[in-house]
Amino acid sequence: MRDPDKGLRSALAARLPDVPQYLLPGGFDTIGDIALLTLPHDVRSAAGRIGEAILGLHRHLRVVALRQGNYSGAQRLIRLEVVAGEVRLTTLHRENGLALFLDLATVYFSTRMAGERLRLARQVQAGEKICVLCSGAGPYPLTLARHSQALTIHGIELNQQAHACALTNVRANRYENRIHLHLGEAASALSTLPHCFDRIVIALPWNATSLVTASLAHLRPGGILHCYAMERSGQSSGLIQEVYRRCAATNRRADVLRSVRCGHCGPALYRVCHDVIIH
Repeated sequence: MRDPDKGLRSALAARLPDVPQYLLPGGFDTIGDIALLTLPHDVRSAAGRIGEAILGLHRHLRVVALRQGNYSGAQRLIRLEVVAGEVRLTTLHRENGLALFLDLATVYFSTRMAGERLRLARQVQAGEKICVLCSGAGPYPLTLARHSQALTIHGIELNQQAHACALTNVRANRYENRIHLHLGEAASALSTLPHCFDRIVIALPWNATSLVTASLAHLRPGGILHCYAMERSGQSSGLIQEVYRRCAATNRRADVLRSVRCGHCGPALYRVCHDVIIH
């Protein structure tokens, strides 16, 4: 979550009078007891001192890590450097009534999607069979299990470390009877599952089009596809156009129930979830 302390920059300036105040951070993201810090290049030499000051201001934090570069690669990871506090990137994070063990060195996780995960769970009807593609450390399957009456929830994840975290989290939250996790490439693993699902979530917003065909093949008529994409304001959705094309090729029809912005990721760039009913 984004730290709510609007006075952070001035509080840091009081502790670090030699650092120009405009270069000091006005906030940071928090995952568990780890603060994730972004700093301009000109002030990175003071990262350790800034981190220590943040720990002094926020006693519930134990680690401050500095982001190095941007999220990249198939697993959407970012290099993190611990600059203050305990030397670790593992933490226990709590959201939506769940406890999530995370290793931020090897697992992508966004606290800003907590509300979006809950939004999906609130749409689920009792007895549904659901599959989450690219399920990561398990936040989607776990939120769906805790906040809906879904009968069974499958999660598929390629990242072995994220899959291991998810197994730990399912056990820790005691949902082994309803959540079933699979390690492997999403489309291939989905083809081995026996279910025709009531709802499929493609949780990966960077290359969801590659998973549309497999998802449609395992979604019952009248089922719901939740698919994410990074889209620029004012531009039509290439992902939705792909869903329409794939449906037409298999004599099916898609109707968009809603498209929800669930993250501002850059200038005029948004993470969008399309909720689509597939006939």
